[in-house]
Formats: sequence, C-alpha cells, structure tokens
Amino acid sequence: MNIVNDFLLKDTNMALATAGFTLLSAFLFFLSSALYYNYRKSRQLPYNGLKFTTKNITYIAMMVAVSVSITVVISMTLPITVFPPIRIAFSGIMIKITGLFFGPVVGIIAGLITEGLCIIFIPSYIHIAYLFVALSFGFWAGIVSYTKDWKGKNKWWTFLIINLYTIAFTAIMWFITMNGSHEDAVFFGIEIPGKFIPALFLIMMGLTLFVIWLIAFVLVALKREHWLEIILPIILLCIVTETLATILLASWGDSKILGIPDYQGGYSSMVIVRLLQAPLKIAFNTTVLSTVFWVMKPILKK
Repeated sequence: MNIVNDFLLKDTNMALATAGFTLLSAFLFFLSSALYYNYRKSRQLPYNGLKFTTKNITYIAMMVAVSVSITVVISMTLPITVFPPIRIAFSGIMIKITGLFFGPVVGIIAGLITEGLCIIFIPSYIHIAYLFVALSFGFWAGIVSYTKDWKGKNKWWTFLIINLYTIAFTAIMWFITMNGSHEDAVFFGIEIPGKFIPALFLIMMGLTLFVIWLIAFVLVALKREHWLEIILPIILLCIVTETLATILLASWGDSKILGIPDYQGGYSSMVIVRLLQAPLKIAFNTTVLSTVFWVMKPILKK
C-alpha cells in the first residue's frame, strides 16, 4: 500500500489520478444512461432524461455565452483575471449553474466550450489541467443536480452525503499523506514539513464541516429550514468541486505555470495553498451560486 501512496505523492500523479477518476466516473455515467435509455425503449416506456430540444439548446448556448462574456469583460477591467486560476474561478460559476440545471452531459459540454472560448478570447497561459477543471465543474455539478429535487425531510439525505463525502475525502487524503513519502511544502516562503500535511487536511476539512453545521443550525433555529433545499445541494457541489477540481487538479496547472520547482514543494505547495483557502472559498462560492441559482431558477422554469 505504501508503494501506491508513494506513487500518488510523486510529482503530479495525484492530479493525474483525479483526472482519471473524473473521466472514469463520466464514462460510467454515460454507459448507465445508455443502458437505461435502451431498457425504457425496449419496454416502450417514455424516456424522461435529457432532450436536446430547441429550447434547451437555446438555454445552454445562452448560459455559455453569458459565462464567456462575463469572463471577457472582467478580464478587460481586471487584467489579473488573465491568470488562469482567476479566470477559471469566474467562468466556473456559470458552468456549475449550467450543470445544476441541465445535468452532467450538458455540464461537460458547457465546461469544454466555455474554457475553449475563453482561451480564444483571453490569450493566456494554457495548460490541460484547467480544461480538466472546467470539465469537472460541469460534470460534478450535473451529478449533484439530482439532489436538488430532494425536498422536505429528504433534504437531510443531501446533508448526510455532504458529511460522508467530506469525511471520506479527508480520511483518504490523511491516509495517503500519512503513509507516503513526500516533499516538504512551501507556503509564502514558510516551509511546512511533510509530516504536518496530514494534520492540515484534518484541520481544514474539519473547519469546513463546522461551517456547514453552523449554517444548517442557524437556518433551523431561525425557522428558515426550507432555504436548505437550495443551499445544501450547492454546498455539496462546492465541496466536491473544491476538493477534486480546485485543490487536486488546478494545483497541477498552477505549479507548472508558476514554475515552482520540486525542491520547493512544486505541486504539493499549491495543494497546501488551495487547501488553506478551502473553507473560505466554499462559503463564498455557496453564497454566490445560491444567489445566481435563485435568480435564474424562475427564468429557466418558464
């Protein structure tokens, strides 16, 4: 087992494994969807899945156009957004919303098209890691979209999944970093010994769970429990995309673009930087996505 841990912690193998996991998950989803479609067709049952109607295609094109337009306008106002980590954060908002409304297939399409157009209209550094990030945003948003229909008491299943996923991710990363050999990380010139990295995962993800429980407790105490029907799926989306796409995948592109050498931590240093930002970013992204989702929901329903 230590051999596997050492392999994952070497260079950017963790990012490659995460990209492979996302692609495998997408393939299994497409396969199960095709089998489900064939089953219903053989039984002459109506198919309730995604249909590329003229209206749906128009909505998808509109959301991709909005995402690219917003990113281009912001880049002209704030040149720092040319930097890929900043650019992907802005364009990722509408990619996630598209996936939430239309599911994994459209989420992937929107992610790939949005990232491709942003690269064309906003000349910048190009790295395949950010393409995987955009794809992950759309796909995982689409998977999470199935939980947004859990209303009433069923919404607590989403809350349970949030806790189980966070605990599972933390346990896996703790086990890998605890039992594998890895380089020390550097955070703004401060060297962080490798033996402290497992504890950082425990602390930051534990803090994330504390914030989530606090939000749920406050809303229940204020008798605004129905708000959780919108907020909980978005919290789940933010946690999944922050851990899989941002922390493990985007750090790959960040370390290569910034040219951080391996003896200064390289990929692991960027993982630590993004891990330390995770609780704040999850809270901020939840606020932004909940607001955008609330505004766009009645429009798309009509």
